[in-house]
Amino acid sequence: MAPPNRAWPLLHRRLAAISLHQRGNGTASVVYQAMANGQVVLVTTEPLGGGSPVRSVYYVAEQDPAKAEAIIAAMMAPNEPVEAWGPLPEPAVKALGLKRGDFTRG
Repeated sequence: MAPPNRAWPLLHRRLAAISLHQRGNGTASVVYQAMANGQVVLVTTEPLGGGSPVRSVYYVAEQDPAKAEAIIAAMMAPNEPVEAWGPLPEPAVKALGLKRGDFTRG
């Protein structure tokens, strides 16, 4: 049998002394989930009338290249190739104000 936890009675007394009506000192804490790198995604569009292809760049807040491609491909036409081009560093993701799964056009 484990020895009794001697800290529990002290903790219990301290918690019992907290009033439900206390509001604290007016400060708040925010815990941020760690953000990871994102992906730069390239979309190639072939013009209907011919000519040079048009390339568009998207910045996606998703570390996995396949998932980043899927996020962008979901809004593209089926004949527009979507390719994860490379990582987007975490500071760039934050500077763009992106949250996980968000994207913006470059």
